[in-house]
Amino acid sequence: MSIAPCSVIIISYNSGDYLPTCLYSIKRSLQNREHQIIVYDNNSPMPLGNDLKTSYSDVLWMESDKNHGFGKACNLAAQKAKHEFLFFVNPDTIVSLDTFDLLLEYISEKPEAGVVGGKILNGDGTLQWACRRSFPSPMTAIYKTLGLANLFPNSKRFGAYNLTYLDPDVEAEVDAVSGSFFCIRKKVYDGVNGFDEDFFLYGEDLDICYRVQEAGYKNYYFPGTTLIHFKGQSSKTRRFGSYFNFYQAMMIFASKHKKFKPVPLWIISIGVMFAALLGVFSRLIPSWWKVVADALVMAALSLGFAHVKEADFLPVFAGSTITVIALFALSGDYFAKNSSLFKFSRFWGLLLIILTFMTGFASGYGLSAGIVATCGILFLWSWRKIWRWVSYFKAVFTGARQRSVILGNHKGIAKWFTRENLIPERDVLGCVSSIEPVDDIREHYLGNSSNLEDIYNRTGCKELLVVADSAGRYEELPAQFEKLRKMKPNLVIGFPQTQTFALVDLSFLK
Repeated sequence: MSIAPCSVIIISYNSGDYLPTCLYSIKRSLQNREHQIIVYDNNSPMPLGNDLKTSYSDVLWMESDKNHGFGKACNLAAQKAKHEFLFFVNPDTIVSLDTFDLLLEYISEKPEAGVVGGKILNGDGTLQWACRRSFPSPMTAIYKTLGLANLFPNSKRFGAYNLTYLDPDVEAEVDAVSGSFFCIRKKVYDGVNGFDEDFFLYGEDLDICYRVQEAGYKNYYFPGTTLIHFKGQSSKTRRFGSYFNFYQAMMIFASKHKKFKPVPLWIISIGVMFAALLGVFSRLIPSWWKVVADALVMAALSLGFAHVKEADFLPVFAGSTITVIALFALSGDYFAKNSSLFKFSRFWGLLLIILTFMTGFASGYGLSAGIVATCGILFLWSWRKIWRWVSYFKAVFTGARQRSVILGNHKGIAKWFTRENLIPERDVLGCVSSIEPVDDIREHYLGNSSNLEDIYNRTGCKELLVVADSAGRYEELPAQFEKLRKMKPNLVIGFPQTQTFALVDLSFLK
């Protein structure tokens, strides 16, 4: 059976770190099929580099002079699509080699299919629940908000929204699939007038699935192929705002479709605000110990300052502590493993001016609170760095670090051997490749990857770090790798701006 070619649409917003690997995985998966790839940059503050565009010169690159939101950007890109099947793919997604073939075969054999999604995994291999869903109702929203869905995942009542009671390895007709990756016939997409542009971020996938059903088609979850999605990368620069975007989208969805008309809009609005606030604070809960520890340090500094300067403790403590905790929260320190002085600098001056003014200039304590806040920030940031290095050396001398070998052969690998770019909790022994190494990494070269089994036995390495180059390309795993069952293959995606990285277990991809 002849399967038609496809158009792949990617909307990028601040996703330059993930996009190269995403594109490479898509090109690998589509290498034997006629296709079209469209990348629409939705006015990212950090534009995509020319080197990436040169590496993928056959991609149709589109740029916007403003952030239109996800739905409108998809519609603008889809106007350029020329094939029968459309794939909408988030840039922080990595697909398997068989993903497009299997999904196209599946949807082609089902003329009644409107939208089809695959089995989507998180970076650690766990199922991403949003890959198959039912349409939200007031009761399912309550169950999800109160956490009953997590407590009783096998209950058809409480687990209705994410269909947690279904076997993730069995295909099923569902209400909706994840907007991070799905396939739709172009005639169906055009027939429902594409995405509703009232949805800026989130909810547009539920809405289009709803309208596809209303048009008489069926939506399917197909677990025959797996892919990995790093959830929320486009919204990580506006972490808290994304929560409100999500719940605002739920309110638009509920008010738009007649199925929810019997529920008064004011009740939905209250529920949405409650759920949004709960979502924000639930993210803070795992980091409360950091907040408490920082507050105690600020209390000690404020007490010392008040004693030396004979000032009132409470206004100095309140002003400085609010400033410091707000700064660490805005810079993402309470959510990330490593803090960055660059992130602090973006908010430091503004917070010192605004918050200390609000908490004390009128009574003469603003300047004192600002001085204590500055001392606290420098102390806490330095302490975090010191603790990180202490943990590193402790892991080195106790042998607790993972013994790893890098697979790759390009200049970018050299940075993983320098002191300032050490991979936490890992002891990188050297690198292997199927070809002779470039000069930059020759001193770290352990041998040809065809001899990986011998290198494994000689070094005792337990992990193969597959490092992609700037275009997202990486070497294929050696044929003998399957014999080394105790060795784990992790794809390394580096982020130059923050000097951090993400790991993808390649064993989860087919």
